[in-house]
Amino acid sequence: MTDRTASAVYPAEPADLFVLLYDDLPDELFRQWTATEWYADDEVRRRALELSEQVLEDGEPDAGTVRALIAEDGYRGRFTVLLALDQALAHVNPFGPYHNAPALVGTLTRYLTEGRFNTDGVPGALLPRCAFPGRPLGRRSKADFFGVQRVPAGRWDALDHRVLPAVNDPHFPREEPVAVGCAPMLETRDEVDFRVERHHRLDVYRLGPVEHAVSGGRIETVLRRLDEAGAQIAVMPEATLTDGIVERWKEAAFRTAGRDRSRHPLRLILLGSGPVGGGDPPANRAVLIDRWTGEELLTQDKLSGFTLDARQLRMWRLSDRPVAGAVDEYIAHGDRIGLLDCSLGRLAVLICEDLTRSTGWEPEFAACGVSHLLVPIFSKPILRFRWEQQAAERQVNVLGSWSVVANSLAVGNAIPAEELDEPRYTCLVVGPEDAGRDRHGASLQFGRAKSADEVAVTDEGELPRVLPGAAHEAWFPHWS
Repeated sequence: MTDRTASAVYPAEPADLFVLLYDDLPDELFRQWTATEWYADDEVRRRALELSEQVLEDGEPDAGTVRALIAEDGYRGRFTVLLALDQALAHVNPFGPYHNAPALVGTLTRYLTEGRFNTDGVPGALLPRCAFPGRPLGRRSKADFFGVQRVPAGRWDALDHRVLPAVNDPHFPREEPVAVGCAPMLETRDEVDFRVERHHRLDVYRLGPVEHAVSGGRIETVLRRLDEAGAQIAVMPEATLTDGIVERWKEAAFRTAGRDRSRHPLRLILLGSGPVGGGDPPANRAVLIDRWTGEELLTQDKLSGFTLDARQLRMWRLSDRPVAGAVDEYIAHGDRIGLLDCSLGRLAVLICEDLTRSTGWEPEFAACGVSHLLVPIFSKPILRFRWEQQAAERQVNVLGSWSVVANSLAVGNAIPAEELDEPRYTCLVVGPEDAGRDRHGASLQFGRAKSADEVAVTDEGELPRVLPGAAHEAWFPHWS
């Protein structure tokens, strides 16, 4: 089974060679037990280790060794080379445990400046891995054998990916939990600007905040309380932003920022989302900023509008007049997905309804290995075992990602206790329970705040926490 001749020419750049060999290796080998048997073979491991040490020494694989392995062993030889390249590239994975590969500094620099390991001559991208599906390893898929993520060109072209410059990075330690602060920002129905209109022969609704309710000192109070609570990242809910409120957040964040991390550890703030950027219809846009500078680091437009039915309109007390039938959200749907790499991991933002409509983004996120989902929502109170928890737990299993879901109090305070007699929460943090992936399970942290400018805490009185994205040796025995 030799699909390359001994005279074949292979790229000298390790990342480019990995992409070439990976794409040419048939998926069928991984649907069966073939690759699993190869991975457990001592001879495959030995030869992969020898080649990886040579790559780390010279910065590129020896062409003669690569040709000989493939000519001699065909797909098995190709798999051996991939393990060797993967082990070498682990030393330039900023989310990994190794950090000493001077011969591969060009590959690392390319990732830091261009957002991928591979060169422009190779379509798509090769990224360092920082997440792993949150289930026992078992028989692995093709992607799960390696500590890099191969993103095909078609999926890569749908993404806006960047690596956060060091000057903006919070520099979270790899193994330490990160405290998350969520504040409701909206307290009552009167603070919500909800309007039903007629457009394109359909009943639609506009949703946003009453601007003075949020900007009239509430932002400054929330920032102070986030600092007092020790929050390191913060996530605000959906329907809390306008263009004016975004600017107020930026100014207040910069003005109140301190460089003493023990007193002002907060660095990344997802300001929530709302009708930002103009247009008719407007986007429902989320904005992530650097607290120290007020600089926008990531923006994300809602991908899927939410349709409110008549029952929800009544229960949520949104409309002052009867509305027959359902109403669609009047927004311009987003058509791009933003990803941001930093010391927290590979971040993405999903706005409310987007979390449940995974067909529009899940393949891209799986290919890229997204480690953290920041999810502002506008909904009834977060309840146990409901859609927020179910959707977040799915992403633990599929992606191995952490999800931070943040809600306001506006709808919950409008619903009497007898209509919703369950414990109510304003935030939910869900992530993998077991870093080693030895068992199924998700870590669940429910938090609640009682006022719009209060920071949500768990029933134990603590901020919920996430773990930074990381690539663990336990996932890849060939690394050691």
